[in-house]
Parts: sequence; C-alpha cells; structure tokens
Amino acid sequence: MLNQDIYDLLEKEFEKNGIEEDVEEILLDMAEALAEQGIMDKEVSLKESYGKTPVEVTGICSVEEGEETVLIKTLKIGKKEFVIEDYFL
Repeated sequence: MLNQDIYDLLEKEFEKNGIEEDVEEILLDMAEALAEQGIMDKEVSLKESYGKTPVEVTGICSVEEGEETVLIKTLKIGKKEFVIEDYFL
C-alpha cells in the first residue's frame, strides 16, 4: 500500500487545491483509467481534472498471472509532482 508520508503529502496537496476526493479513490480511478487504455508494458500518462485542478498520472500496465496490475510511477497535481512507485489494481 501507499507509503504514509507520501499519502499525507498528497492529502495536504489535495486540500490545498480544493480536491474533495480521497487520495486512494483518485489513485484507483486513475489506475483503472490507465488500464482501460489497454496499452501494456509501456509507460503511459493520463490527465484528468478534479474541480479546476489538473491531475496527471504516469504508470505502466501489465498482466501478471492473469491479473491486470498498474504501477503508478508519478502523480502530478497542478505543477507539483509526486513519485508514487506503487501498484494499484
């Protein structure tokens, strides 16, 4: 699961930018959206807006033992980038 320090930093950044959704909810939504692109084993990025704030994620989707996994590498909130390096899905 996500490192607590990174989680706390993301939570503060979300609050600062008026993003009401939960950190894990957004990360899971973004991971699912990356997986839906169907691009496997390559780094891909996706940009969404939460309120007026752009949120961009980069990650790598893959299939391991029949299960789809998404490694989220970075999450950018506005102009601030966070290194995540954690698996979702």
